[in-house]
Amino acid sequence: MRIVFVEIRNFRGIKELDWAPAPTVNCLIGPGDSTKTAILDAVELALNPRYYQFADDSDFFDLNVNNSINITVTLAGLPSKFKSDDRYGMYLRGWNDQESKVYDEPGEGLEDALSVRVMIDDSLEARWSIFNDRIEAGENDPPTVRHKDFRELATTRLGPYAERHLGWGRQSVLSRMGEATESINLQLAQANRAARDAFRQGNQEVFKETVSRAEQLGRQVSVPVRDKYVAELDVQGVSITSGGIALHDGKLPLRRLGTGSSRLIVSALQHDSGGSHIALIDEIEHGLEPHRIARLIKYIKSPPIGDTKVSASQIFVTTHSPVVIRELIARDIFTVRCEVGLTKVRSVLATTEDLNTVQRHLRATPEAFLARRILVGEGRTEQGFLRGLDAWWSQKGRDSFALQGTIAVDGCGANAALGFAEHLLDLGYKIALLLDTDKPLPTDLIDAVKNKGGVIFEWPGTCSIEERIFLDVPWKTVISIVKFAEELHGADSVKDNINNACKAQSLSQISDLSFSEDLDTDEFRRVLGKSAKNKDTKRSWFKDVSRGEELAEIIAPCLDQILDKPLAITLSMVRQWVDG
Repeated sequence: MRIVFVEIRNFRGIKELDWAPAPTVNCLIGPGDSTKTAILDAVELALNPRYYQFADDSDFFDLNVNNSINITVTLAGLPSKFKSDDRYGMYLRGWNDQESKVYDEPGEGLEDALSVRVMIDDSLEARWSIFNDRIEAGENDPPTVRHKDFRELATTRLGPYAERHLGWGRQSVLSRMGEATESINLQLAQANRAARDAFRQGNQEVFKETVSRAEQLGRQVSVPVRDKYVAELDVQGVSITSGGIALHDGKLPLRRLGTGSSRLIVSALQHDSGGSHIALIDEIEHGLEPHRIARLIKYIKSPPIGDTKVSASQIFVTTHSPVVIRELIARDIFTVRCEVGLTKVRSVLATTEDLNTVQRHLRATPEAFLARRILVGEGRTEQGFLRGLDAWWSQKGRDSFALQGTIAVDGCGANAALGFAEHLLDLGYKIALLLDTDKPLPTDLIDAVKNKGGVIFEWPGTCSIEERIFLDVPWKTVISIVKFAEELHGADSVKDNINNACKAQSLSQISDLSFSEDLDTDEFRRVLGKSAKNKDTKRSWFKDVSRGEELAEIIAPCLDQILDKPLAITLSMVRQWVDG
């Protein structure tokens, strides 16, 4: 069985959600408080009835208990026994995979489906039932799923406390893996008797005085003594139950394993415990190094070991790790956004026409998909420069990019940056780009990005970032930048770059790097900009993230001195967008 449609109303931070999950892996990504975990909790709640009060007012959207919680999960791939008339055949619905739509009645071309709903009203009592519009329109109480059938529907959940699954306690994964309950109970009874016998053979003298005193006091208050009082082991008092049986590595209980190792082995146990199933994993990266994350993802995406007839399980995970995104493919990843309770889940694959491009973005800049707002620089220089400005602004008391949910990324060139931005806009991200104007930009891509709500910052004056910097900063800062380039590449290389650019512009060449005030002209400043951005990446001065960061450290202190210059004006607009 698999979940084909999820409907959530008034549950925690979700006022409304309609979503058709993928049949295999569903990795939910999004900024904090985007209701990713609430989606997992809702699915678990709908398919795992609890016969005790567990909800409170905070489980209702906006704490409004007048609007009932309704969670409806529709499942397809039903076993034949579920479709029989004496089971749930009269309540089936139809699922159209092409349209991602649930029809209230089954029909030709539709896959049989069953909808299960949990409803919680202001009494805080949860009620589970089968749901369809026909039942809803009737006057009788809705039918329910049988208890033993709910066990087949039940999800497995890997949370932060994985060690409870490393014993044979109630509802642990080990208790569901096939051992006969009668055999376990017999061994527990024998363990009880053995514990009592072992206690009798111990030193009874330590209890003698207390036991004698208790017997004496009992006689004084007319409590009959049949034989004599003794200290015996009350096995019920020490609770030797199946929960006390645990997996050990030799004599070491596996619950003593580290967080990551515990989660790995429990994930494997859950994955292989019952064939194809529905699994929920919140923050899959918790406690795991990158190489173990990669192994876990590959493992859970495959069918259980030794069971080639069983299809892969349906997995729902959340993550805040770029490693997880890098290891998955586009069809596995869904972005989650919540605006005033309206939660939308968008497929990364469904929002692109070019699978190869989006897969490249997932591999190259996975961290971009984890932010709320993304600043796409044309290249590595812009990315590093923006990161450096972020550090400078933070030192001066401004909010950091991280606090604003913003990240700066490398767009890998103007055309690629615009295409990347358009796709991110389709996924619900807020996007701004910082682009050079030394080459004509494709107007169709520019218009597409702007029409979808993207913001584009361009350097005035038909120039690159390097040219704009050299044109606008004070002469003293120009000299500091050239000295920085000299430290990186050596005086000869820097001088050669400058002289080549001078020659191309028919300007006099320089003999050394000791610049006089006489060189402070727009022509020479532009020459310096062209020298810095040299098309040969080996000879360019700052085309690197780290160098871009250091460049920002040199330039940021002088921005207040050039507030009327295009450089400072453009960067001020960028800052306003970040603070948005």
